[in-house]
Amino acid sequence: MAFKRVLATIMNLRLAWCIAGPLLVLLAACGGAMSLPEPAPVAEPVTVEFVYDEEIVDVDYYERLVEIFHERYPHITINLRPSAWDGDWDVVADSEDWIVRMKRGGRIRSLDSFIEQDESFDLADFYPAAVELFMIDDELWAMPSGTDVLVMYYNRDLFDQYGVPYPEIGWTWDDFLNRAVALRDPGARIYGYAPAEEYFDSFNFVYQHGGQIFDDLQNPTRPTFDDPLTIEAIEWYTALFHEYNVAPTSQQASSDFGTGAPDPMTGIVSGKVGMWTGSLTDRGGASSIRWKFRWGMAPLPREAQLTSGGWGWGYAMSSEARNPEAAWQWLTFLSEQMPSRSIPARRSLAESEAYQQSVADYAVVEMTMEEALIVPYAALWAGDETGPQMEALFSALRQILGGYATPAEALSAAQQQAEK
Repeated sequence: MAFKRVLATIMNLRLAWCIAGPLLVLLAACGGAMSLPEPAPVAEPVTVEFVYDEEIVDVDYYERLVEIFHERYPHITINLRPSAWDGDWDVVADSEDWIVRMKRGGRIRSLDSFIEQDESFDLADFYPAAVELFMIDDELWAMPSGTDVLVMYYNRDLFDQYGVPYPEIGWTWDDFLNRAVALRDPGARIYGYAPAEEYFDSFNFVYQHGGQIFDDLQNPTRPTFDDPLTIEAIEWYTALFHEYNVAPTSQQASSDFGTGAPDPMTGIVSGKVGMWTGSLTDRGGASSIRWKFRWGMAPLPREAQLTSGGWGWGYAMSSEARNPEAAWQWLTFLSEQMPSRSIPARRSLAESEAYQQSVADYAVVEMTMEEALIVPYAALWAGDETGPQMEALFSALRQILGGYATPAEALSAAQQQAEK
């Protein structure tokens, strides 16, 4: 029995050598023992200082996202700073007009190099209209998050009462005017249309007609108040008040809406206005003043082109970001999240069932974002020169709508004043 155990041991040793021998010879030929792969390096912990406006987005929204982000990137800590603009920060959430200001002040950096290097990032998923809001000098200066656009709201109860067809996708200036005329009822003090923002509403018609307020939307250098197409559009807009009498002047709004103040919104809320422009986020009115009637919405009417006023929100990176790579990870992660109330900048989010169920008419959103020229009115105020120039334009519009000057006279005078 002992002999058998010795023999078995010898046979096992020979088998082991047959397996391991060639490997040892190979290792010896390569110069020594086999080296094991080194463990992956552990990423150094970093902190990203993130500044946002708590009056626009609740802290709960970002706190939830921070938890999800930290699970994906354990080495990155996001320090939330609501409305804390003092000191250093790495990433900021803000509207396009303030981001334009920060770009001009040298406080943020272009994102183009990060986009070029990150093969997983797909800019084509974003609506071009949302991207354009943050394009300056052909570079992207913030990651688009959400967009708000102007739409035409209408009072379904008034439309039904007067037997007027609802506004439709693709409707025109003529369609708009015909409906406004059909709704006008002086005896009941009902108006077909009222401008929620008198001056900005007129700009919508300017760009729809092919005119413009400045020579360039992203980088305005010269006002174009006396452009012939701009004058024609303002003439048509003014006729809504003084020729067709479908929109209330300031005096009419004060008397017919019963407030003694020229506030068209009072007439809208009280059900005396058939159509008015408003932002998509107005749906149903402000939380404190809900609309008491059935309402609908449509894109703004088109003429030479489809346009809409718009506002964008996005995430910008500080020009002095301490860890740009970590800041970029946070930026791209935020862009993948559903924004609060506004239209998602990413098509993949906007086309999701969750978002489409949250809006009254997704077809209006889709047409506006895919086809309309989005005019960033707020950003036109973002320069030291454009502010006074816009004041000159507003002064001209007050004279025009008040009946004190013709559009050609007032806009030409405003142009001369703006060029001084």
